[in-house]
Amino acid sequence: MTKSRQRQVRVLARPARSSLKHNPYTSLVYGEVEKVGIQVVEYRPYRAPFGRWDVLHVHWPESVFDHTLVEALPTTESLLFGVRRARDRGAKLLWTIHNLHTHEQRHPFFEERFWRRFIAELDGVVALTRAGLAAACERFPALSSKPSWIVPHPHYRGQYPDTLGRRAARRKLGIGDDTRVMLVFGRMYEYKNVPALLRAVRAAPDEDWAVLVAGAPRSAGVAQALRDEAAGDPRVQLHLEYVDASSAQVFFRACDLVVQPYREILNSGTALLALSFDRPVLLPHRGAGVDLASAFGPPWVHSYAGELEPATLRRALSAAAALPERSDGSHLRELDAAAVGAKMVSAYHELLGWQQIG
Repeated sequence: MTKSRQRQVRVLARPARSSLKHNPYTSLVYGEVEKVGIQVVEYRPYRAPFGRWDVLHVHWPESVFDHTLVEALPTTESLLFGVRRARDRGAKLLWTIHNLHTHEQRHPFFEERFWRRFIAELDGVVALTRAGLAAACERFPALSSKPSWIVPHPHYRGQYPDTLGRRAARRKLGIGDDTRVMLVFGRMYEYKNVPALLRAVRAAPDEDWAVLVAGAPRSAGVAQALRDEAAGDPRVQLHLEYVDASSAQVFFRACDLVVQPYREILNSGTALLALSFDRPVLLPHRGAGVDLASAFGPPWVHSYAGELEPATLRRALSAAAALPERSDGSHLRELDAAAVGAKMVSAYHELLGWQQIG
């Protein structure tokens, strides 16, 4: 009998399901992992040092630095203490790479110090794309010597309400049937470079276009920059507030194309959300854009190099017009949660060196 048959594998995940309200990613993956008998437990600071864990699986560790330094430093010390104690008791530390730094980098000195200490403890890493793994190894050369696995981001099809048709969604937003509609969706950060899209649209004043900007700005400065760029162009609608899961369908079903004019794009859950709503994506040819363009290609994923120009928008919108309002989802089959969960189980399998897990 193999070791995995003798006892249940236990994974302490940070987070497991506590992020479900804002992002169902971990819930989707761990739901599949649990189907083979692996126990997944939500991380709490007191659990890491004292429980018996096979894997301590960490997502988004950098998020603690989105808070004040007074809040961030005790949290990072608690996490690192738990990591060391869990590893002393036999756990393997696994990091899924979503970001390589905080979006705003408010505390760069302390964040870099944390990364050095955290990466020194790692037993392995999971990347969502090959481009993401390469970027991570360039940013943190020590990762090159760690075991690594590519476990893609699952799609979100069926995870969000999706009952509206295109015409009904547009009526809610006051947009005509023949207008070509672009959407920028999600939390608004400076690096997302949304003003670049608004400038490209403004450079084509005669086009029957509309732009929906839907999501809460990270700061008052980001909000003001968007208002300044949108001023004077009635084709731009700013919906600068948090969009809950039930309202997301209004924006995705109303649009023809989701645009991500980001300066940096390591990974993109928004792109997967767009594809899950059968909407094509336009994004820069770097990071996640490289892998998504390779995996899907036109008409689902369009990438561009350099500055975003009106001609690029015209080409992507023209290709989007050929797509049906709804699809059978076959373009997303390889990103089914079951397939992604199986890859994560295999990663645990290899990390632990066991013949079987479950």
